[in-house]
Amino acid sequence: MQFKLICISLIFTNLLSGQDLTVVSGGSITIPKDSYVFVGGNFTNTAGTVTLNSDSDEFSSLLVSGTTSGNITYNRYVNTVGTGAWDLIGSPVSGLPFSTFRLNANIATNGSYFAVGSYDNTTDTWTNATAATTGDLQLSQGYQMATTSGGTLSFTGAIANGDQSVIIINNDAANSGAGRRWNLIANPFATYLNGNSNADGSNNFLTVNAAAIDDAFEAIYGWKADGTGYTIYNNTSAAIHIAPGQGFFVAAAGSGESKTISFTKAMQTVTGSDDFVAAKSAASYELVLDMYSDAVKVGDTKFYFKEGLTLGLDPGYDAGAFNQSSGFSSRLLEQDNGIGMGINAMPIDAISNAIVPLVVHQQAGVSLKIQIANSTIPEDINVYLEDTVENTFTLLTNEGFELLAQTTLSGVGRFYLHYTTSTLSTDTVSSTSLVTAYKGTGNTYITVEGLQQFSEPAQFTLYNVLGMRVLSRNIQNPSQKEMLSTVGLSAGIYILKVQAENIVFTKKLVIE
Repeated sequence: MQFKLICISLIFTNLLSGQDLTVVSGGSITIPKDSYVFVGGNFTNTAGTVTLNSDSDEFSSLLVSGTTSGNITYNRYVNTVGTGAWDLIGSPVSGLPFSTFRLNANIATNGSYFAVGSYDNTTDTWTNATAATTGDLQLSQGYQMATTSGGTLSFTGAIANGDQSVIIINNDAANSGAGRRWNLIANPFATYLNGNSNADGSNNFLTVNAAAIDDAFEAIYGWKADGTGYTIYNNTSAAIHIAPGQGFFVAAAGSGESKTISFTKAMQTVTGSDDFVAAKSAASYELVLDMYSDAVKVGDTKFYFKEGLTLGLDPGYDAGAFNQSSGFSSRLLEQDNGIGMGINAMPIDAISNAIVPLVVHQQAGVSLKIQIANSTIPEDINVYLEDTVENTFTLLTNEGFELLAQTTLSGVGRFYLHYTTSTLSTDTVSSTSLVTAYKGTGNTYITVEGLQQFSEPAQFTLYNVLGMRVLSRNIQNPSQKEMLSTVGLSAGIYILKVQAENIVFTKKLVIE
């Protein structure tokens, strides 16, 4: 049995139909920005008009359980052009030629270029379209887009029929180091998608695509459009819903081989109201720190605590920062592989006894401020920021940490975040013993960080599992980051011993 629409104009508000839905010639459906239509059977538009609307924080949905036929028009909100603005968008319909799409009067332009650009991660470059650009906007591919002053662009084409997929590749080491692991993809459907396990236990983007995404960056990276970079969404966030046509970055697993990202119909949902919707998870705590340079926010980093997590890498909970060479991040307490974490997820008991290394990048002569932006941790937990050079402990729950950097700040080793029930002061034992060492994937050297505080020489010694010394190096004036070459060493397990002044640091390392 079919349900046919033959009226000239009909506006639907949250319609649920368990039957087929057919729009006949002359028929018209309009779905308001805050509404949805769910079709339990098949959808057919023979020669009518079907329009979905949106604005900056409300997006309509058309979810079809069965097969689809015929075109729809999605008036999709796209952010304004401008420095730090723009938007990451994908087409929520298939079969839309760029030659038609560029006729939208609201697309921003610059000379002969349109504000519709594709990303090439082999060279970390963007290419914006011109009038000579041919072909269709590709389903599941993300684009950078912008409108003249913030408004909707019309996407007219067919509803994506069935599961969709897109190939992603880790080109991090390609092209003399210019390549990136990041791939710009997008929700190809005219409805929301469950983004994480808190939205749906199994049929969600992160769970379905876990094998294709780098474990250290297993998250959705959404553009903030405020000049501060990307927000990281993963299983530390509660119910994340990816809006129709929403673009975002993911980090491909592997070392250059193709990986497949799947957007399945089972992920589809009509739940959602904004580009990304998040609420707090139960039985978990989080703290977000903001970092400012000369009173301008330049980054943030998140700390998350939940039962069952570890101090090492928990894929889907821990997530590396999008930009590893600048900004503000932290390091894992275990399994540190030199990756600055945008989200550092830890077990509940760490909330009262963890000391976390912070990664700060800051030019000399620029004022620095770090403060709590958001916190749900218990009131009896003190959060201190330690500066090992100035020998200070700042209670961030009372005030922000401020510093006029006399030298360029880079990497890890100077600043630490303390979670404790105790009161810390300048009499507290410093964290200078928190030296870190790791063998980065693909690197031909071991990196040791955190020695810049020491005025006396440092001694590196590497032993094999039989206790035999295989390498030794003496550093007269230790810097923030020192490297010990592993060229010529056989693959296996080694023990690194670092001696500097009154500390002795050892760590087990695996050399591939």
